[in-house]
Amino acid sequence: MDCNDPLAAPPSTQRLDSRDLPGRDKFAALRDMSRELMGFDLQRHGRADPSRPFAFSSTVTSLGGQMLYGRTTHTPLRGLRTPALMRDGLDDVYLCRVDDGMLVRRPDGEFTVPPGGLVLSSKARAHESITPPGRSTTSTGILMPRAGLAQLVPQLEEAPFLLLPPGACGAPAASLALAYAELVAGSAAALPPADLQRATAHLRELIAGAIAPAWAAAQPPGRDAEIAPRLALIQRDIRARLDWPGLDLHHVARLHHLTPRKVQRLFAHQGTSFSDFLREARMEHARALLADPQHRHRRVLEIALDCGFDDISAFSRAFRRRWGMTPSDAR
Repeated sequence: MDCNDPLAAPPSTQRLDSRDLPGRDKFAALRDMSRELMGFDLQRHGRADPSRPFAFSSTVTSLGGQMLYGRTTHTPLRGLRTPALMRDGLDDVYLCRVDDGMLVRRPDGEFTVPPGGLVLSSKARAHESITPPGRSTTSTGILMPRAGLAQLVPQLEEAPFLLLPPGACGAPAASLALAYAELVAGSAAALPPADLQRATAHLRELIAGAIAPAWAAAQPPGRDAEIAPRLALIQRDIRARLDWPGLDLHHVARLHHLTPRKVQRLFAHQGTSFSDFLREARMEHARALLADPQHRHRRVLEIALDCGFDDISAFSRAFRRRWGMTPSDAR
């Protein structure tokens, strides 16, 4: 597969839920689909409660460049990449996190992925993944062609396998990749093609850095793949907390395990500052709420509180200074 294929399909999201599958045997229908579409066999967990109905729900978003991001919740099961299935010749690489951990079996041994740990595996290597019995579990992951990583890491194995427990050298880059992929997947359909290509390029670099930390350390400082994903996640979290009057630089820095100085440098790379971004985000949110017919019944004070202002006079002055009108005029 070619990660830079210009004919790659536009981004799309597909959802699969066992409740929507035909027939009474939901597991058999899902197993057939998994073999055909993903190249994996599925088996029921040997220690699963037989009285508990099988359940599976998955959302998969194509990000372009033959890269996929998925989130899946299911009752206990075993996923197998067998030698027979490997005849398809696929060598895609898969980075995933399983909330409750799992056991990975390969011909050369067994490996335990702890809760919250990450594992990178390859379709070019036979393996089996077993989730814990007794409860449903959720996994998130990125699937991409090996060729895109090999362009960045020339010594990449033919079938890479890497465990990344919390605290491992490559774990921060891998965790950042998964968080950023989730963010990109949520807006992929609305992103201009050039922005989406940049985002997938950042993801490839982050995953390459997780596999080969020495390669990442040798890259020039201040590159976009270091800055853009982290800044995008910080901005997302700021927008989600606009109603917090006390939201400040130190709180956001703690939330992302960074120093306030590092956060300011990330914003400076975009030609702005934390305070300027927060102020503009609050003003944009305020104007959107005031112009929304669904919020027309609400008092201006309520909207000011939703935007992090606890003083209506300060809100009105800031709004007029930014938009050249009063909050009432915006309705």
